[in-house]
Amino acid sequence: MLLVTTSYDVGADYVSSALSSLGVAFHRLNTDQFPSETHITFDPQRDIVFSSGASRTTGSEVTAVWYRRIAGPNLSKDLDPGIREFCERECRAFITGTVSSLTPKRWLSAPWALALAEKKPYQLRIAHEVGFRIPETRMTNDPAAVAELGSAHKIAAKAVSSGYIQAGEGYAAIFTSEVSAADLQDLSSLSVSPVTFQELVDKVVDIRVTAVGQQLFAAEILSQTHDSSRTDWRATDDGNLEHRRHELPAQVGALCQVLVGKLGLHFAAIDLAVIQNGDYVFFELNPNGEWVWIEDQLGYPISRTIAEWLSGQAD
Repeated sequence: MLLVTTSYDVGADYVSSALSSLGVAFHRLNTDQFPSETHITFDPQRDIVFSSGASRTTGSEVTAVWYRRIAGPNLSKDLDPGIREFCERECRAFITGTVSSLTPKRWLSAPWALALAEKKPYQLRIAHEVGFRIPETRMTNDPAAVAELGSAHKIAAKAVSSGYIQAGEGYAAIFTSEVSAADLQDLSSLSVSPVTFQELVDKVVDIRVTAVGQQLFAAEILSQTHDSSRTDWRATDDGNLEHRRHELPAQVGALCQVLVGKLGLHFAAIDLAVIQNGDYVFFELNPNGEWVWIEDQLGYPISRTIAEWLSGQAD
């Protein structure tokens, strides 16, 4: 079994521990340690060898792959910027290409499925097609389209893809935020980047659904108890924002499973909300979303379920 991740991935720590408790052998490929500390050899006529310290596995031995995340290489800052960029591209292309050439029985999930599923326009289209209610949405760089939506609804804005931006030496989060009347008067920023605008629905509670194979773990996030988390629960100023276990209606659970299947995934973190009339609204899906905080707060056995699915002990 191969875990493609990073040395600082807490979720991978949890799954690694679960695999060990099940007695399942695995090789953890920490991509941030390549090429300085870990080694990969690709031989198209023979086999692939992954090695790190005393741990070694070959491609023919890999029966399951957890394609969690890939990080850029840990290269010296003294490198010429052009050379550094070249090395980063080469490392990423080599790892993704080599891992994609594997033929395991189980992918969680396959790189090509992840690459498509993470595209927000595509996943929204599929969510709508399978029967989810979604907010009125315009992903656009056209001020006229935004004005039209804003004339019909209160609206919120969020990123089209990644919710993070590089800021100095680190990264800053871009949260979903309400669009004011003043914002609608100046949409000049759309000339440099498209934005996702959505109807601002009247939420009762946010729902985070973690899908692992055929199993669903649903959590209520009591976002409406604080002003800071009403629009986007991630923006909360309450480090102890209350979570509760949630029982999904059978129909909503079935829609989650159909959506994940249509996207070719075996894992997903799905963001929903219950609105005032009791309907469930779909916002987005993260094909490699986080779950550790939910496991810690609610005791859901998510990590163990991932380990069982990878080892073939769960569907």
